[in-house]
Amino acid sequence: MDNKKHFVNSLWVGVPASLYNGYPFDGRLATQTAYFRKEFDLGEQATLTMHVSASTRYRLYVNGKAILSGPCKSDRYRHFYETIDVSQYLVLGKNIIALKVVAYPPYEAQHRSGEGQGPHFAINYAAGPCLAVSGEVLDKQGQVLSKLHTGTTQWKVCLDRAIEWDTPKLTFWMGGMEVVHGSKLPMGWECSPTPQGIWDVAETRLATQPGDHGQIIHFPLMERPIPLLYEKEIDFTREMPQPPSDFAPFSFGEEIPPNTKASIELDAGTQTSAFVAIKMKGGRGAKLVLKYAESYSKEIDLGYGDQEDHDSPANTVLYMAKGQRDDSLNYELIGHHDVYYPSGGQDEYVPFWFRVFRFMRLEVCTGDEAITIEKPTMVETAYPLETVTTFHSSDKELEQVWKISQRTLQMCMHETYEDCPYYEQMQYTADTRLQMLFTYALGGDTRLGKRAIDDYHASLMPDGMIQSRYPVQVPQAIPMFAFHWIFMLEDIYWESGDTAVPRRYRPTVDAILDWHERYLNEDGLLENMPYWQFLDWVPEWMAKHGKPNAAFVGPSTAHNMVYVYGLQAAARLNRRTGRPDAAREYEIQAEKLKSVIEAKCWNAEAGLYMEGPGFAEYSQHSQVFAVLTGMATGERATSIMTKALEQEGLSKCSFPWMFYFIRALEMVGMYDRATVFFDVLKEFARLNVSTVPEDPFMPRSECHAWGAFPLYEFPRMLLGVKQGAAGWGEIVIQPHFMAADSCGGTVYTPKGNVDIAWEKGEKGICVRGTVPTDATFVYPCGKQEKLAAGAFEIWLS
Repeated sequence: MDNKKHFVNSLWVGVPASLYNGYPFDGRLATQTAYFRKEFDLGEQATLTMHVSASTRYRLYVNGKAILSGPCKSDRYRHFYETIDVSQYLVLGKNIIALKVVAYPPYEAQHRSGEGQGPHFAINYAAGPCLAVSGEVLDKQGQVLSKLHTGTTQWKVCLDRAIEWDTPKLTFWMGGMEVVHGSKLPMGWECSPTPQGIWDVAETRLATQPGDHGQIIHFPLMERPIPLLYEKEIDFTREMPQPPSDFAPFSFGEEIPPNTKASIELDAGTQTSAFVAIKMKGGRGAKLVLKYAESYSKEIDLGYGDQEDHDSPANTVLYMAKGQRDDSLNYELIGHHDVYYPSGGQDEYVPFWFRVFRFMRLEVCTGDEAITIEKPTMVETAYPLETVTTFHSSDKELEQVWKISQRTLQMCMHETYEDCPYYEQMQYTADTRLQMLFTYALGGDTRLGKRAIDDYHASLMPDGMIQSRYPVQVPQAIPMFAFHWIFMLEDIYWESGDTAVPRRYRPTVDAILDWHERYLNEDGLLENMPYWQFLDWVPEWMAKHGKPNAAFVGPSTAHNMVYVYGLQAAARLNRRTGRPDAAREYEIQAEKLKSVIEAKCWNAEAGLYMEGPGFAEYSQHSQVFAVLTGMATGERATSIMTKALEQEGLSKCSFPWMFYFIRALEMVGMYDRATVFFDVLKEFARLNVSTVPEDPFMPRSECHAWGAFPLYEFPRMLLGVKQGAAGWGEIVIQPHFMAADSCGGTVYTPKGNVDIAWEKGEKGICVRGTVPTDATFVYPCGKQEKLAAGAFEIWLS
């Protein structure tokens, strides 16, 4: 992270005042686009490594080839930059480095201006489009042939006048979609020596280096902490049948006559996040609409909107009625869209940001001129997820659930973990903790996880609470989510065996727990916390935005139990990192809280924990955390978990809480009952989903990785490969012979991969495999057997 080395000869540059002449509004208070270019000639082979950042976002082109987007999601004190070797794209003769930069205004200005807002995940400034580049073109001997430093070498810039922004009602978190007038675009800006448009020299705007007196500069540059996203070409798999309508079907490459309405719908085969490009010829006076959707559906207006809530505007339609996800004859494509008005020449339209969809609908309304449209192309992009673990089974539906879960996690990983790529692309704590565990199980990659941990630490507010999603321009806090960040610290310790990460963030753990302690009532229970007291999206709490009913009249048992679980995790972390006194303090607090919950929330007649003191409603959530915290043990634990599974009237866990439900079943020796949760995903698979939907009740998003729990359950429990000690100091093999007649696969561990398979037969169950180092096999009865490195075979009668 050597900013002084990489940008010592560069300055931030922006759009000069001369280009704002005749512009209809002040671009620094509205979303706007600029195109930056640098040209140089080469007479010999050369190399070029570039360091690039922008405000707010950029797309980098080298000689017309799009190769990179950035900068990595940033915040006020960490403005990231990318480093990339572009040597393979250089040519002999003229070379053109071009960047399209979109600058979003501050959130407050977006509402005043009436323009399309920026994405919630982008932290924005009233600076207009700004660019910082550092790089030198070198010959084979390392001699400088050309310099690309912004601010100290000349770059040209053109201010866009073609793009308008329209914020969709359904997915407003993602910011404005594009309305583009092709006749106003500066055609050729990516690669032509003579691009259209009005160009001028980019003006020096800001310093890239801090001063000598500790000032925090406007964009404190830091090296990107994660790998670059992958980009690969993909294709649509089929054209979808359409019911009769005012739009006639059309074929790509064939002329669409004047004064015609035509459409086509395409299936990418699975949910994807991709840069879309579409070429066309002619069509002056036409209108082209590109609509993106996760599935076919019908609208349901639940009426839960709140005009004062920026995350739920009035009358927002949050949910759809859905059946078979690819039923194009009985459902329709509802989603956000881009609009393009062709110039009448040879046009290519490429939306700036990647689009997320499975299905895409193209509508064209021609004017007095015919148009020919080529089949759209796609370049998929996402985090380069390292996948080593595999899974196979005699139950092909389990295999499909595994495949769907993998795709879900992949699509919820870009520059951060994401709650849902289609609707929000924001990183939420409760989602992220599970996604990190799933990532570790697939390949052990901790890089995005470490970035997430640091993100939430960076979100710490003056009162001691961390934000529930970050980085983001619209702050939000959910007190219960803060505990999931503490769980992340313990998870990464178990995965790596390294105490450095939890040690680094102990003060933030203290701040979170101190914040909660300030909201204990006279009985010693959490009550009347500020911010959003969200717990889970369950039907009984939906109209109250996921807040338990008990929390409206007093303490919530579930809230207090999660608090106990957080105190216990903090105690373990402090003990492992050399703070036994702090650990003991948190242990004492947890025990006091357990005693109060037991006294005031246990209903002996019902044999369940109530949702609050004297509040005779019941949820699965409270029973689950009673087990996880050790409040309920032995026969009581078995009893309440059985009732949680079988008794009617309990509020049921949605997808993220199913993970914790399964952990409680594991603790009480009832893991075989977890198949009920696998069956929920099987039901979705039968509806032709390609990813796991947001919740099992009324799914809004079709891709939400908090429901991809098979990525943990199948390798860790069905195949049974898990840590016996932190950092995989010991490998334990403890399969659960359930859900199928046979299961097998390869499971990643940092000590080497474990190959394992089990099969039920007439003689019993045979378990075969190889282990990379000495391991321990645990029989269903609890008996343990040491395994030497290499192949093993075990029979169970």
